[in-house]
Amino acid sequence: MTGGETPGPARPKDQDTAAIGKMFSGLAPAYRRFNRFSSLGLDGRWRRAAVQVLHEAPDVLDVGTGTGDLAWMLKADRPGAGRVVGLDLSAEMLAQAARSGGRGSPEWLQGGADKLPFPDGSFDAVTSAYVMRNLWVGGVLESSLREAARVLRPGGRLVFLDLTRPSNPLLRFGHRLYSKTVVPLVGRMLFGDRWPGDYLKTSIEALPSVDVLRGFFEAAGFGQFECRPLWGGIVSLFIGRC
Repeated sequence: MTGGETPGPARPKDQDTAAIGKMFSGLAPAYRRFNRFSSLGLDGRWRRAAVQVLHEAPDVLDVGTGTGDLAWMLKADRPGAGRVVGLDLSAEMLAQAARSGGRGSPEWLQGGADKLPFPDGSFDAVTSAYVMRNLWVGGVLESSLREAARVLRPGGRLVFLDLTRPSNPLLRFGHRLYSKTVVPLVGRMLFGDRWPGDYLKTSIEALPSVDVLRGFFEAAGFGQFECRPLWGGIVSLFIGRC
């Protein structure tokens, strides 16, 4: 997805964020394996790109941490110093996150992105992986951006990593074909009847254009905004600075 892309489909009718959290709770036991298999093992590289952007930020909040993969990477990147907090609506996801690492664990806390339980100016960076589209579908993206800006210190950065739609026609066709065949197969194998295929498809397609997202970031207080497509736009980094 690039700045010249036309806006995507209108946002679907808002879904209750608690219901979205409950849906992901049911996926928690196999969620990490799904990310690995469905991305052909590339999800770790994509998260690493976010970690590299935040290398110099001591205290980081990972919103919608899920099974904690990004939070653990962030913690390993700042051994012995810096605070890393993983926040998620799902207690089941947080349980998976807590048992997946070793020493020097991040802090784990249950909560939502639109009502962060922290004082103003608590962090140098806020990040998340594959959460922004869920916030959009849940109707809380704009309030979540404002909350992120509130808990950031002056000069702090917000870095969202999420699935996007490639702008190249050939790559876009291949990506759509892969998403309609391989991803559902992996999902049904791992989750059975709990596989939320329709939701996943809708949330990706409903994500607004870069220009619309830029407006949301700026309205929330981020004076600088950048979109960095990765791997041809299969995923992108959305970066804002206070």
